[in-house]
Amino acid sequence: MNIFTVTMAPINPPYDDGIKNIVLNVARRVRKHHFFMVSSAYGESFPREGNITYIRSMFQRTGRQRMSLLQKLYVFSNIVLSPRKIDAIQFFVTPQPYFSGTFRKVLAANGKRSIQVLSSVHTMREKNKEDEIPGLFFADRVVVYSEYAQKTLEGYGVKNTVRIYPGIDVERFSGVGTEKSFPRGTFSEDGVNILYAGDYKVLRKSFSFEGLCVTAKRVIERFPRARFIMACRLRSGEDEALKKEFIGMTRGLGITDNFSFLDTVEDMPSLFRKCDLGVMPAVKPMAGVLEIPMVILEMALSGRPVLYGDVPPLDELSDKALGVMVRGGGPEDYAEKIVELLEDKKKAASVGASSRDAVMKFFNMDVVAAEYERLYDGL
Repeated sequence: MNIFTVTMAPINPPYDDGIKNIVLNVARRVRKHHFFMVSSAYGESFPREGNITYIRSMFQRTGRQRMSLLQKLYVFSNIVLSPRKIDAIQFFVTPQPYFSGTFRKVLAANGKRSIQVLSSVHTMREKNKEDEIPGLFFADRVVVYSEYAQKTLEGYGVKNTVRIYPGIDVERFSGVGTEKSFPRGTFSEDGVNILYAGDYKVLRKSFSFEGLCVTAKRVIERFPRARFIMACRLRSGEDEALKKEFIGMTRGLGITDNFSFLDTVEDMPSLFRKCDLGVMPAVKPMAGVLEIPMVILEMALSGRPVLYGDVPPLDELSDKALGVMVRGGGPEDYAEKIVELLEDKKKAASVGASSRDAVMKFFNMDVVAAEYERLYDGL
């Protein structure tokens, strides 16, 4: 079967986008089907692969998370007018009314099968009105990333849902490999290193800048040489402004010297191995990222403890003994758990081991790809 894949960002390196990694890793493992993907005409391209065709577009550069109008028209024309025989289309995008209304008619007129992949029920709710949500789903199958999302959509009357957890490339994140170099002074050589790998906008909305800074200050009181590593992608001027705002807050608390700011990091496995633990704090749903953030799974696979918020669907990770879900959710709660794991090396090692086992069992890309293969075969 020939499957055309629609994503908001072009399928190009670097490996800094969860959806991009999932799309590629599934296609590379499901060899019996052929995949067409839109990539950018600019920058590096992927190596040739037997069952993947990359369609180079000049209308959008890699890194942009919103399609330009010309990119939308280009993707649409490839779906409707392409001389290639396209049997099914899979959409890795958050649906909105105009999008869904258009493709519902196009697919019906052309007799093509379809799959919608909903990477975040929180983002869907943020972008759409409640009474619009039932009409957003038109595909033969709707893939969701958690049991929570599946129950939520079923509550809206969406019947054809399939829960497939996001998966990660075990070989890439669990191997030792060659350590990449980071700027001098990034890490505390004689202290502890704590990683936040995420997005400033999401951090501010789901937790708060002040909350993470207060957490850091409490940890630094116990470990004066502790270093907090901020690996946050800067995709826009707004991101750069938020970074400056965050740095200003660390200055106000006198802890700037205990922070390192790396922005985009292409070699995340090396970064994980440099850090003692990770933190993904939240007291509100995290819209704008995968509802199960990939970085939590990736760091867990590296054998490092990772702390995260008590917000759905992250309780599904806690049920699988993956990481530590921080109940209560205040800065002091996070600081207490961080200090506890830093002081109790045996417990930290145990959390890291159980987390890695959970990823291997539930979020291994080989397991996930097999579920997608069954889904494609069913169409």
